[in-house]
Amino acid sequence: MAATLGAAALILTLGAGGAWAQAKVTVTREENTPKTVQIKAGEEVRFINGSGQTAHIWFGGGDAIRFYVAAGASGSSVKFEKPGTYEYTVHITGGKIHAHTGTVTVVVDEARRRTTREPCDEAPDRC
Repeated sequence: MAATLGAAALILTLGAGGAWAQAKVTVTREENTPKTVQIKAGEEVRFINGSGQTAHIWFGGGDAIRFYVAAGASGSSVKFEKPGTYEYTVHITGGKIHAHTGTVTVVVDEARRRTTREPCDEAPDRC
């Protein structure tokens, strides 16, 4: 299953690993570890649920993406294509509801950028 936010800003892949680089966030009832991660554009963040209950995770914005991570599942991954700061909220259900937030910061991958330049990047006055 895949979903996008904005103009392919991020892609959600449930329960499947990817060939690209990956950061991991472990979600518990009390917190996310780490609370903030930094990755390069084109990489993914895998959310692992260690809470024992279902974790509801969503990223804000006009094209908000929401997903669930079942307890004991292999996790859910989000691939980020665009640089930026993406804030998310985690809600853990069962008994007393717990909620906390986290941030994914996506930076430009200069090596990837050099290999994917458009002709107009080099001489914009000729386009």
